[in-house]
Amino acid sequence: MKTNRSENFKLTAVVAAMVVLVTVSSSWGQDGNDFGSLQKHINKQVTVETQDGPISGQLLRVEENRLVVYQAGGPQAIPRESVKKVTKHKSRHTAAWVVGTSAAGLGLGFLGGMHAFDDTRNANAKIATVTAVDGGIGAAVGYGLSRIGKKDEVVYRQE
Repeated sequence: MKTNRSENFKLTAVVAAMVVLVTVSSSWGQDGNDFGSLQKHINKQVTVETQDGPISGQLLRVEENRLVVYQAGGPQAIPRESVKKVTKHKSRHTAAWVVGTSAAGLGLGFLGGMHAFDDTRNANAKIATVTAVDGGIGAAVGYGLSRIGKKDEVVYRQE
């Protein structure tokens, strides 16, 4: 059964939409307002919003009355009363997304090019062009997917 280029594009668009939906839905409903729940985020990059402004750094310690963030070459203790919100920085894995989707684009481009231009004049150049273009499109899609739904996760909010 022969498929044309527009059918391949539609299939790729459906798969990309499914990946986006799964990525976005995995981050729903993860707000926390228990100060003790911050223990599981030790050694992660966080931003602590205080009455005096935001403080970003690595979360070192969580104690009952304060938390300690490593910032600007040293630990900084933040009293619990001044903490309004703590957000954990998300890891985007941009390089992995770009490499994976560009490889998929190269593969689809090669197969589509072979199907469309196998018996034509200058087939090698046409197939290489389609493969390169689809690889570039795949890389752009991967970069875009790595940015979607990657807001920093709120792990603590003062009640």
